[in-house]
Order: sequence, then C-alpha cells, then structure tokens
Amino acid sequence: MSTTAEQAVPPPAPELAALGFFTGAWEAEGTFHATPFSAEKPIAMRIDVEPVHRGFWVQTRTAEQPSPDNPNPLTATYLWGYDAETGRFSAEWFDSNGGRATQASTGWEGDRLVFLGQMTLGGDRFPLRDTFTRRGDDEFHHLGEVDLGQGWIPMDEEHARRRTGHRP
Repeated sequence: MSTTAEQAVPPPAPELAALGFFTGAWEAEGTFHATPFSAEKPIAMRIDVEPVHRGFWVQTRTAEQPSPDNPNPLTATYLWGYDAETGRFSAEWFDSNGGRATQASTGWEGDRLVFLGQMTLGGDRFPLRDTFTRRGDDEFHHLGEVDLGQGWIPMDEEHARRRTGHRP
C-alpha cells in the first residue's frame, strides 16, 4: 500500500449540505393513520438530527411521546448519506417495531424532498415513500406512504417545528 498521507480519508460529499436544513432539535405532532399494521392514533414526537461519523452521514432519531392514545410509542433511527456513484441521497432506517427501510432521493425539488424505496415489516416487503416539505426555516411537514398493492396510502404524517434555541 502507500503512505499515510495517501490513506487520508476523503471529505464528506458536499451534496450533504443540502440536508443541513434538518440539523437540530424538533417537536412534531401528527397522526399515524389506520393501516393493516396499526390503528389510527395521534402522535407527538421529538426529533433530533445531527451529522455523525465525521460528517459522512446525517442521523435522525425520532421518539414518539407516550400518551393514553399512544401507550406504545415508536422510536426510530435514520441515516441519510450521499452516494456519489448514483448521484442520489441514500436513507436507511430502523424502528422499534422491527421495521426497516432502504430508500433513495434525487434531492430537493423546490421545497420538497422525496425518498422512495422499500420497507420490511413483519416479514412483508412493500414500497415506501417519505415526502418532506419545508415550510420556512423552522418548520416542515412529513408524509409517509406505503403501497400495499392498490396505490399509495398514508401511513403517518407530522408537522414539525424547530425547538426554540436549537438552530444549527
């Protein structure tokens, strides 16, 4: 092999800066819609987003807050990155119900960022689409949809606001 200088780690992809909007701490309220996986329930969650692993990934941790209507709150971890080979953003996520997903996105189109891919849950695999819409510097809307064979249906949606004092 070669010298230590030649083995230096390259910098993170500059394209990752496009995900910087999400960095920080958020609070969100919304609905987990009725699906074959769950009954409808209101959700309130905390969302924390930060660059990790020397800035090569953006990690998002979500935690629904327990309530009488949501006694088994969901938690999830997302890792977003950039794949220079495909020219797309990548997303991998895992949740406390055993769900996992792999998705990709071409990036922001105006104020919309759409990740499309596959989700696995309980032995089933199906298409998953997550759409994030910026609503100013400190707000966004998220819509998660699945296709169980008859077109897209909403699974969850939230309106998120940046927590005061948690701007990057």
